[in-house]
Amino acid sequence: MSVNGSSEMPVFDAIFGLRATRVYEDRPIPPEMLARTLEAATRACSSGNTQPWEFVVVTDRDLKRELKAVMVDAFADIDRQRAQSADELVDGSGRPVTGHAAIESIDVVSALVFVFWNPDRGIRMKGEYEENPDGTLRATRHIPGGRGSSVYPACQNMMLAAHALGVSSLFTTFFGLAEARVRELLHVPPRMFLEAAVFLGYGAEKLGQPRRKPLDEVVHLNAWEVRYEPEVRLP
Repeated sequence: MSVNGSSEMPVFDAIFGLRATRVYEDRPIPPEMLARTLEAATRACSSGNTQPWEFVVVTDRDLKRELKAVMVDAFADIDRQRAQSADELVDGSGRPVTGHAAIESIDVVSALVFVFWNPDRGIRMKGEYEENPDGTLRATRHIPGGRGSSVYPACQNMMLAAHALGVSSLFTTFFGLAEARVRELLHVPPRMFLEAAVFLGYGAEKLGQPRRKPLDEVVHLNAWEVRYEPEVRLP
């Protein structure tokens, strides 16, 4: 299928070419492309097919400015706690590994998609949560996998679909640093859990092909001490 007359890329091209983009142009995503990207998110697998995700899509400029101001303050506090200097917090290509560049783009990025876990649809165990006086829920026990296992695949679907349509993206959890204020600005019911956010827009930074470690450095076969070596060397 195509959107606006342009063919979508094959799935492996989308996977291998996806990059985390932190700097964005001030340009909106066409409504049909945004809808298609969000639809892709809802096609993700989830525990028991409960589909426990809820999305708050922010495109309003004034609201994005408020969110940016909140995160600038939150990061100023975090910066005071960092063990590394600013010069140490860069990757091999010289890009900062912290979220500062993304925060600077909050008010111009086309859309921010806040991803929540709805406990009334998600699979839970008896006594897994207790309600706090303010209506929020508190986890009382550790459950392997947890909430993210049902909402993070939706985020990845969203990012791959966006990339296939020529839209850049970024997955982040840094809005959790100011969760109470974010929830207030978005009028989110107290029972919902903020799990992540995805930036969607048009990148304003040059990014090359992603560099990843080869399979034989990160994959083990049957036991930890045995390195997996593919029979066919991949390009």
